[in-house]
Order: sequence, then structure tokens, then C-alpha cells
Amino acid sequence: MSGPERHLRLVQSGEILFVVACFFVKRIGTVETHAVSAGQWFVIVAAIWCAISGFTLQRRVNHPRNLPRKSTPLGRWKAGHLYRLTSATAVGLWGLVVHYTGAPEWLVNVLLGVAILLLLIWKPGTAPAPAQP
Repeated sequence: MSGPERHLRLVQSGEILFVVACFFVKRIGTVETHAVSAGQWFVIVAAIWCAISGFTLQRRVNHPRNLPRKSTPLGRWKAGHLYRLTSATAVGLWGLVVHYTGAPEWLVNVLLGVAILLLLIWKPGTAPAPAQP
């Protein structure tokens, strides 16, 4: 495993620990749960958007018409994967937000579980060669 892949694996490990910490933070104290409200539906839609955009943004970043002049293939590769990891972690954070707004426990667990699943199935692939000066 080369340097860029190792760096992304380190980020992946940190974000998995962060989502696990969110699971334990939700255990602190008690929150009165009730039916899903309109505000909670907004949070659920945001979590779904994060999960989907994590898979689609990298293709948009690498599309030929969107390439900035100073961009390198390695830089775009790293940025796309970092966004993918961060958006998966955001799903878990939305789960924590919806927990503190009083959502049912099963919904919170689904969002945290999806975040962990997205982080565990992620693979960096092969990094492009760094640009030569």
C-alpha cells in the first residue's frame, strides 16, 4: 500500500471510530422519543443525500469539463475519496442529530449502521501516478 492509500486508510479508521463514538454518545442521557416530525424528515433526507452524493461526486470531480487547470489526477483522486469518506461519516452525524430531536431509536440505529457500513465497504483503489514537475 503506497502513501496516498495509507493516508486514506488512516482517515477511514478515524472516521469509523468517530461513528462508533456517536453510537456511545447517544447512550448518554435519555431523550423522549416520539413520531417522526417534519424537521426529522428533513434530517433524514439530508442523510440520504450524503450517502448518495458520496458515490456520485467523484465522477463529477473527474469529468473532463470540470477540470481546473492546476488540478492533478492524484489530487482529484484524493479529494473524491476524502469526500466519499466524509459523506459516509455525515450520515452517522445526521443519525446523532435525529436522535437528539427525539426520533425513534430504530431510525437512529439505521443511520448509524448505514454510516458504518459505507465506511467498511469503501476501498481506495489504485492511486494515479503523481504528476511530474
